[in-house]
This record gives sequence, structure tokens and C-alpha cells, in this order.
Amino acid sequence: MSARLSRPISVRRLNKEERVSVEATEEERTSIADALDLIAIHSFTADVILRPWKKEGVRVEGTVTADVVQPCIVTLDPVPSTVNEEFNIRLHPDAAPSAEVNVDPEAEDPPELLETEMVDVGAIVLEHFALGLDPYPRAPGAVFENEADEPEEEPSPFAVLEALKKQPN
Repeated sequence: MSARLSRPISVRRLNKEERVSVEATEEERTSIADALDLIAIHSFTADVILRPWKKEGVRVEGTVTADVVQPCIVTLDPVPSTVNEEFNIRLHPDAAPSAEVNVDPEAEDPPELLETEMVDVGAIVLEHFALGLDPYPRAPGAVFENEADEPEEEPSPFAVLEALKKQPN
């Protein structure tokens, strides 16, 4: 993704909760739309809260909201939709990649590496915006050609045996 939404925040001075509002400019919205093959982004905002976490780390929580127009995967017609994606990540300088991967959808994600004293809140917001997009937008009534055709039902093997049984010898 070549789009950029940069809002760096220093966590060095973070000793209490800090609220940040992000609103993408028209140029940023156009750049993001181009990078993600969207028709348009009419609005793009996020409310973010940064909190100190484990002395040197930071927790970044928030919600990104956007009104977008995506191309239909069948007809390429415009499909308006709304993104409303919540996120909650933790960053820490001592975070290390885990050798073992345990997938638990209910568990909290492990902390990510905080490489510098700066956190790019805009990049975090943009990542979660992209995750919140409908991967298969479809215009009302749009169907693939093969979906419109009725699938031919093959007779069950038992029906074929029954028909053979009824045939005169």
C-alpha cells in the first residue's frame, strides 16, 4: 500500500492518557482510495486514545470510521458502504516475535515491537481501515453468470439403483 496517513506521536512524554483525533485530508483520502482500488472515500476520521503500558510501552485504542464507495466485484458498479473498525494494540520496546504461533480468536493479540519513541497513529488507523473494508462488495441484485443458472441436480446413486431395479429383465 503506497498511501500514507502519517500522524506521529511521541510516547516518550506520554505519562497519562492522551486523546488524538485523525481526519484525513482530501488529498490523503484520494491517495488512500487510489492505493486500495476504491472509487472514493467521502469521509475518514478516527478517535484514538494512547495510554502508557508497562512503563516503556503504549496501548493504542480507537475507532476508525469512513464512508467509502467500492467497485462491485461482479459489475464494477459503485457500492457505498461504511467502515467502522475498532482497534486495540499494545506496543513495547521489549516485544519479541513468538516462535510458537497459537491462534485463539478470543485472546488478546501479543504486543508489537515499539522500535522508536514515536508511534505513527495515522499508520495504525490506516491499517485498521483497510482491514475493515468489505473484501467482496456486491451491488444489490448483482450475481455471477454461473450463479444465475440453476445447478443441474445429479441423481443420487440410490435413485439410479431404484430405476435399474424397476426395469424389466
